[in-house]
Amino acid sequence: MKSRIYSPGWDDYELMDLGGGEKLERWGNTITIRPDINAYFKPVLSKTEWLKQADFHFIEEKKTFGTWKCLTKKPAHWTIQFQEFTLNLSLKDTKHTGVFPEQRSNWDRIKSFITPDKNFLNLFAYTGASSLIARAQGAEVIHVDSSKSALTRANENLESNGLTGCKLVFEDAMLFMQREIKRKHQYDIIQMDPPAWGIGTQGKKWQLENHIDELIHSASQLLREGGMLIVSTYSPKLSAQTLQEIAEFVFPFKSVQTGILCTKSTTGKTLEHGNLLLVS
Repeated sequence: MKSRIYSPGWDDYELMDLGGGEKLERWGNTITIRPDINAYFKPVLSKTEWLKQADFHFIEEKKTFGTWKCLTKKPAHWTIQFQEFTLNLSLKDTKHTGVFPEQRSNWDRIKSFITPDKNFLNLFAYTGASSLIARAQGAEVIHVDSSKSALTRANENLESNGLTGCKLVFEDAMLFMQREIKRKHQYDIIQMDPPAWGIGTQGKKWQLENHIDELIHSASQLLREGGMLIVSTYSPKLSAQTLQEIAEFVFPFKSVQTGILCTKSTTGKTLEHGNLLLVS
């Protein structure tokens, strides 16, 4: 059985309870209810108690898409603090808020490793909390995503923190990696947070399990000696053991660690988010 790697909450984020296919979360002073397939067990608090506290409830219509039902008069765009950083949250047509709290352990890992003389490649980077943290440390940051709206939200986070100089790239992650290999560029930290399924900049659909070998192999060619690779995966078809075996083959002389990325609710329930691969 793979070990659980917990990401703790902080003052402005709390996983309050979960169960029945949903989770109750506090973001600063705003409370949301949204679906999570891994919250398949019974919650501690009743649904009535959840609804009494919540400001927004996401009604899922198709996969991650749906509608946020406003239960109070709170605005659908607000900010929270993580340490010295301001993070923007916005409720649109997906269940995502723009911040992924389970990544907190990776944010801490990046912050402790990065220095101004290092560079950081953030692939499938979305709204860019990791990019924000690395750039604040003075590192050179390349932030790559195939969604223009994600890049817009990443830029908003940078501007909210008075940061400039982060290179935002609208590109398919695999194509970008292939070009960087040809350019013989290398990085001190590479982070990948690929979705289980996706659509690239050219409209091509793909499944993560069909590309994970190529992603990790490409990362090995871009990772500088002494560097760190962080990979989070959310595909139910891709196990931590598979990640371990791929990484041990590709990185025979490096330390490889895998586990299940988790958060724990205030009510004591554990939520498993996906698998985490760390190579150093």
